[in-house]
Amino acid sequence: MIVSLPKDWVSKNELAKGDLVSIEELSTGDLRISQLRAQKSKSCTTIDCTNLDYGLLDLLIGAYLSGSDVIKVTSSEKIPRETRMIIREFLRDTRGMEIESDEEKEISIVSLLNPSELKLQVSINRMYILISELVNDSYSVLEGDSIDLLKDIEDRERQIDARRLLIERQVAAAIKIPSVEKRLDIDRFSAMEHANIARVLERMGDHATRLAFLVRDNFDLIKLDPTEMPLHAIPLLALELKSLVHNMYTKDVSVIQSAKKELTLLMKEIEEEEGEVWKGRKSSERLYCELQISESIRRICAYGVNFSESLVNMLMHERLSLI
Repeated sequence: MIVSLPKDWVSKNELAKGDLVSIEELSTGDLRISQLRAQKSKSCTTIDCTNLDYGLLDLLIGAYLSGSDVIKVTSSEKIPRETRMIIREFLRDTRGMEIESDEEKEISIVSLLNPSELKLQVSINRMYILISELVNDSYSVLEGDSIDLLKDIEDRERQIDARRLLIERQVAAAIKIPSVEKRLDIDRFSAMEHANIARVLERMGDHATRLAFLVRDNFDLIKLDPTEMPLHAIPLLALELKSLVHNMYTKDVSVIQSAKKELTLLMKEIEEEEGEVWKGRKSSERLYCELQISESIRRICAYGVNFSESLVNMLMHERLSLI
């Protein structure tokens, strides 16, 4: 069989007679023809920080998410100490990036992690575990456990954020590189939904972190009853989130819909209870703190609903692709 390739595409990719191309079958049954790039070729982003007063971290994150294998930070003068601190912060907040060379006017950062080596589900699971532990530890402290359970809040928040960035980097690679998409065993639609889930979990993690800080810093002020809302919602919330994460494997739509329904009801119950709180006699500090705790738990429920909707989208997409 002979297939003719568009002349403009051949010229753009600098192909000539006898060159090899890659042909891959997609989940839809379509064939994708790509330029067969050498395994040693790497993408590189260069950031000139000579006159950059603000935003270097954002540029580094942007380069990371776009899938750069090498990020070079250059300057016409000696790279200042503050810039080096920002680079160390970037390395701390991402996964698989290390400094390859560190010179006076140029720092080269390389990726050591192949985007197809780690399944997206692994990072989703890790984010879920970190969020659950933050919420459950906060609950345990309010029940009387040691406040030392919450001594590493910042580190856990950083890990949640780093996993979200890693997922978005992998999704970008899967969309651009057919071989990555194939090795991750995921199509573009599902890859984007995984990115959506990662963002939802990151926001959930923000409120789990906020809850943990409120409990740690105001432990003596809080007088909430674990058997009543909003604290009563925490074990129920944990159960529904567990069902959602497990159903990324089992793919039972009825279980996902049930979890969504329960989370929606929990959210409404918490909101109704917040209205009752204003009627009680409490100090302004205690009232403010307890309402902030209630809001964080309610928002985690709301993001759980978003999580369930993304899962349903993925499952329905899989069913449609089989028709």
